[in-house]
Amino acid sequence: MKKHYILSIAFITVLITSCTQRVYLTVNEPPAVHLDKMYDRGGVVNRSFAEGGSEILETIENGLTLEGDLDLRGSNAAVQGVFDQLTTNQRFQFVTIMDSLTVKNGGIDVFPAPLPWFKVEKLCLKNEVGFLIALEVYDTDTKVSYSTGTTTKNTPLGSVTLPTHNATVTTIIKTGWRIYDPVNKLILDEFWMTDRVTSRGSGINPVKALSTILNRGQAVTQLSNEIGRFYARRIEPQSFRVWRDYFNKGSQNLKIAKRRSEVGDWDGAAEMWEKDLDSPKRKVAGRAHYNMAIYKEIQGDVEGALEMAQKAYSDYNIKQAQNYARILRNRLARRERDKALSGD
Repeated sequence: MKKHYILSIAFITVLITSCTQRVYLTVNEPPAVHLDKMYDRGGVVNRSFAEGGSEILETIENGLTLEGDLDLRGSNAAVQGVFDQLTTNQRFQFVTIMDSLTVKNGGIDVFPAPLPWFKVEKLCLKNEVGFLIALEVYDTDTKVSYSTGTTTKNTPLGSVTLPTHNATVTTIIKTGWRIYDPVNKLILDEFWMTDRVTSRGSGINPVKALSTILNRGQAVTQLSNEIGRFYARRIEPQSFRVWRDYFNKGSQNLKIAKRRSEVGDWDGAAEMWEKDLDSPKRKVAGRAHYNMAIYKEIQGDVEGALEMAQKAYSDYNIKQAQNYARILRNRLARRERDKALSGD
């Protein structure tokens, strides 16, 4: 009896999943940070250095955490990453890296006070830019851990068991960013990012183990550059690859639409789905409404897609349509927010 029950459940699962087919599509989303379209010239500045820091304290910290000049190289790499990404964006006519700035009480992993607006205006005017991206915080925190073990090595005298020392160095990179709009005197974004680089080495003693990973600086600067690129993409529209499952069984029209969709004829598939919108069979009509929602999203008509998805759930109780409608509502909300910010 138990075996038959399990087989029945498996059969029902296969039956349900075989009623749908997956399609992948690209959806476009507004940028996380809205930058007015009038801004086509931008500046990037490294403001992560502490003003009047104690050289003695810095030397002790560098020795203990193995940082050396990692903060200097890493922060410059992060700023360079922002610059590199902005220059790939065709909306900008000009991008520049400004001279580094210092800040009181800087060099710690909290945001300093924002730049005064008169200084932001002066910097932008001097460099002939309309907005300013500032790296406000850059800090690396390095942690070292050791473990011991043994290894076997072949020698002329036979196999010899030798002790090994293993070192793991984890460097945590903390960055804080701001975008200044001097015309409207607004801080458009304040964003915190944390990432890490892990390096491992081994040797016959702890010193040898550690010496094999002292070149981790290259990995830190490379990751810092990627962090900067990632941050700069917050002011760019984003494209995402998503998937949708649509129904391919339940009526002859759904089956024909399936074959048409498999050869990329979505207009032809929609023609068949439309015929089932008024089907006397509620399940068929509901599936047709759900499929038409996906077709409208493929065509870029998100409002029409939401209308179809809502009807598929509210009128025909197609369970999948409830979550799909939520996804579409969120897309429309983000689009409306972007329109409001742009003043369109």
